[in-house]
Amino acid sequence: MRYVADAARMWHRLRQERPDVLVVISPPVIAPVVGWLWSALHPCRLVVDCHTGALHWPKWGWTRPLHRFLFRRAQAVLVQTEEDEARLRAWGTPVVLLPDDLPDPSEAAAGPPGRRVPRVVVAGSFDWNEPVAAALAAAALLPEMEVRLTGDVSRLPRSVRAGAPANVVFTGYVPYAQFLGELLTADVVAVFSTDPHIMNRAAFETVGLGRPLVLSDLPGLRARFGEGAVLCRNDAASMAEAIRLAQRDRDILAERSRALRRRLQAQRQAALAQLQSMVRSRQLRAAGARVRSHP
Repeated sequence: MRYVADAARMWHRLRQERPDVLVVISPPVIAPVVGWLWSALHPCRLVVDCHTGALHWPKWGWTRPLHRFLFRRAQAVLVQTEEDEARLRAWGTPVVLLPDDLPDPSEAAAGPPGRRVPRVVVAGSFDWNEPVAAALAAAALLPEMEVRLTGDVSRLPRSVRAGAPANVVFTGYVPYAQFLGELLTADVVAVFSTDPHIMNRAAFETVGLGRPLVLSDLPGLRARFGEGAVLCRNDAASMAEAIRLAQRDRDILAERSRALRRRLQAQRQAALAQLQSMVRSRQLRAAGARVRSHP
C-alpha cells in the first residue's frame, strides 16, 4: 500500500514538473515502472540508477524480469560494478558504469574530541550484511585502540550492545556532516560487509576524505579499491590484523587513498560525459523527428 501511495505521489509530482530527463533509483522497482509509464506517454528520457541489490538481493529476485524489460527501454542505466555492467550489456541495455561521487573534507563537521589512543571508525549502519559480531570481536583484540561503530543502535540486540568490549563506542545514527567528521578524524576507517556484490558507499567516502581504508576482501571491492586499501577476511583475527597494519602504515595508505580519489574522480567525470552524450543523442533525434513532421 505504501508503494501504491508513493507511485501516486510520484505521478502527481511529474505532472507538476514535466522533466525532460527523469532519473530514478532501483530497488525498489516501483519508481522505474512509474518512470517508464510516464516517459512512454510524454517527451521524457528515462535514466535508471540500478543499485546492486536490484540484481542480486534475494528480496528483489522476483523483479529481475521486470527490470530487464524496463532497462532495455531506458535511455541509460547506471550501474556500480563491472559485474553488473557485463550482465546488463548481455541484456541489450544501454549501460554506464558510474562510480559514486566523492565527498570533500570541507563537507565534514568537527570530529569527536581529542583522544590519547589511536582511533578506528567502523563505518556502517548495522544492516543485515554487516558482520557486526566479528567487528566487535576484533575490537576486543585491539584494546590499545578506540573503536567507534556508526549506525542505528536500535537495530542491534541489547545483548550485543551490553557485551561490547570496553574500548567500543557506539556513535548512533549521526547527521551526514558529523559522519564525515568521524571518518576524517579517524586514524583508520574500516568498512566490512558479507554481501559479495556490494559496492560500499562508506568506502567512497573514506577515499574522498583521503583516509586509510580497511575493507572486506570481496571481488567488486577489491577491483575498485584494492590498490589503496588493506583487504581482509570477515573474521575477527583477520580484521584486527588488517586494522593494526593500516594503523602502522596510515601515512602510506592515506596517500594511496588520495591517489585513488583522483582516479575515481576522473572515471566518474568520464562516465557522466558518456551519460550526457547518450541523453543528448536522444534529444537530437527527437528534435529532428519534430522538424521532419512539421515542415
